[in-house]
Amino acid sequence: MLAFTGILILAGVKKQNHTNFLELWTTDGTGSEIFRSCMNCNRFLFLLSAIRFDDKNTRKERQLTDKLAAIRFTLDRFVENCKNNYSLGEYATIDEMLIPFRGRCSFIQYIPNKPAKYGLKVFVLCDSKTFYVRNLEVYCGQQPEGPYRKSNTPDNITHRLMQPWKGKNRNLTCDN
Repeated sequence: MLAFTGILILAGVKKQNHTNFLELWTTDGTGSEIFRSCMNCNRFLFLLSAIRFDDKNTRKERQLTDKLAAIRFTLDRFVENCKNNYSLGEYATIDEMLIPFRGRCSFIQYIPNKPAKYGLKVFVLCDSKTFYVRNLEVYCGQQPEGPYRKSNTPDNITHRLMQPWKGKNRNLTCDN
């Protein structure tokens, strides 16, 4: 699974994440040797088709109180790892990102001034010098009644993202 995850990350770093995965394993000189040396293409495609991050048996129940139920566990672990593996510098920035996505999702956003007009809106707290993601929150619109229902005003989002660093003398920059 580490090799599988590494291949996905490397494809993103090399800006090949929208390339047909079969092309990454070609031997005609256009493919990359590192993909072929990490894992067989058929094994990668099998793992890609089989991997799931959600328990289908409890999904309906969880979706009653959380629009991010399908990815909540994985997202929370990712954010926790970001927080635990890096110390935020003196200067930090909070900004919104639009992750391109046109699949089926109830909270897809349309932002006309972004390069990708449709996608998932994410508020991100980054270190200003290294651009390391330290905390993030996916914008889901109005959540159903339950533990994940929170105010989506900019000041509340800022307070939630900066909560662990309140009173720690950090310089925070936001655009709006």
